[in-house]
Amino acid sequence: MVSLYQEARAALRESAFKPKKKLGQHFLVHENVIEAILRLLDPSPEDEIVEIGAGLGFLTRKLVEAAGTVWAIEVDSLLVERLRQGAFGSHPGFHLIAGDVLKVAMDSFLPDHKVKLVANLPYHISTPVLFRLFELRHHFSLLVLMVQREVAERMAARPGTKDYGTLSVWCQIQGKVLDRVSVSPEAFFPRPKVRSMVLKIALYEQPLVAEQSLSILRGLVRAAFGHRRKTLSNALTSWLKKGRGEVELLLQEQGIEPRRRGESLAVEEFIRLARALEKTGLATEAVSRLSYAGTS
Repeated sequence: MVSLYQEARAALRESAFKPKKKLGQHFLVHENVIEAILRLLDPSPEDEIVEIGAGLGFLTRKLVEAAGTVWAIEVDSLLVERLRQGAFGSHPGFHLIAGDVLKVAMDSFLPDHKVKLVANLPYHISTPVLFRLFELRHHFSLLVLMVQREVAERMAARPGTKDYGTLSVWCQIQGKVLDRVSVSPEAFFPRPKVRSMVLKIALYEQPLVAEQSLSILRGLVRAAFGHRRKTLSNALTSWLKKGRGEVELLLQEQGIEPRRRGESLAVEEFIRLARALEKTGLATEAVSRLSYAGTS
């Protein structure tokens, strides 16, 4: 029986294809890891699944066998052609989308109801892709993501730890990490220099923060973690451009000691503070400055 590693080597040799470092191409060639991903995803004939980074199609063909509909996104034109000509290329439930996941208009092909998503994210774009998926969260019920282990640890980090930061808060208001699988470099060809982890994230029906408070929370989290050595009083005074007394009173009213630092705040405390800032209007100007800066 030919192993996935042997199949990958043969496929790359046949097409004179060399994995591209600039695209972070590391192909998953370990059957047990693919089976672990399938267990987390739990595909059924009724399921519709988006796959980001189809690559050589080893996971894709399993998805096509198990699910009703698969949308596979791949940016590399040579791999796109190989997938199109593959054994499942003409399957009625298989849809191949050629393009960069950061630019592909998912709204144009995804249904109104929620679907599952699985991704092997290139390490260098994992964070921007995560934030894009959260922007498109209304399309998804479940995310099964392969990321660099350090990114996975940041996503699931608890307050007061070195990994806790903006990504931690943003992930944890979106959904709950239900399971994780550690993956060694030996599971890929070519081998990366770092370990990976697969996370299963069940998205909440709605984020833990209402839509109108999200922009405030974004600015609040950025201010709190932007200067880790600053107290919340100092960080928020600088961001809000309000008097220290006014800022400290707001913090105290929310049961938050002004001398605490951002990394000590639980997600629930960030949410409470964002709601208070929205209610009082103290962050209106700060959010406007943030929005303007984002368009420049």
